[in-house]
Amino acid sequence: MRDPKQLAARVSAARQAVEARGETFYPGASRIHLAAFPPKERWDDWVEVDARTPDRRERHYMLVPTTCFNCESACGLLAYVDRDGLEVRKLEGNPEHPGSRGRNCAKGPATLNQVNDPERILYPLRRVGPRGGGQWERITWDQALDDIGGRIRKALVEGRQKEVMYHLGRPGHELVYLQRVFHAWGIDGHNSHTNVCSASARAGYAFWHGMDRPSPDHANAVLEMTRHRLVGFQQLRITEHGV
Repeated sequence: MRDPKQLAARVSAARQAVEARGETFYPGASRIHLAAFPPKERWDDWVEVDARTPDRRERHYMLVPTTCFNCESACGLLAYVDRDGLEVRKLEGNPEHPGSRGRNCAKGPATLNQVNDPERILYPLRRVGPRGGGQWERITWDQALDDIGGRIRKALVEGRQKEVMYHLGRPGHELVYLQRVFHAWGIDGHNSHTNVCSASARAGYAFWHGMDRPSPDHANAVLEMTRHRLVGFQQLRITEHGV
């Protein structure tokens, strides 16, 4: 265990050194600072050396705050936008985000693969020909919304609510707004991200002891390990019954 006074002195010295340069001090897991994160004072023109070029060419970026939507945590990201071509080159954590504070799992930086995916669908497509024929035509967003809205309305008017199914992610589900709208229409065909997220864990619980994510026995637990999705760190806590 480090001497608390010695640690406090190191943190204070590190903060003074960073702030003396007119830059923001970001406390990190090391209790000193997150030196890998660019200070926000230089986000408008952040310079990095391209290690892949023999002449150590400089790359100038604009760092644009954004949000990761690969799960419901919505952690903060910084998009490194090339100042010359205005292309997003990479995504890293945003130390200014009040929840994630610069920490991200692997899905955050991997968002770049979605941006650059050559098979990414950039506009609405409507099937033409038989189902499974692989034939599509490009349409406008207004055409897509009018088509889908018209089909839903026709089904409701004709009393065919069970033929309508809606899909939404966990943030929309937790906010309940869309769920209330569809329930008001008499629609109960709900699908969510559970199919690709918690379904496997819940199935494991069910196969193991016939329960769906039971609450832990906190009072008698020896060791509790939790991960807070908004803070982005793992915490170990020995309970009063611990050894």
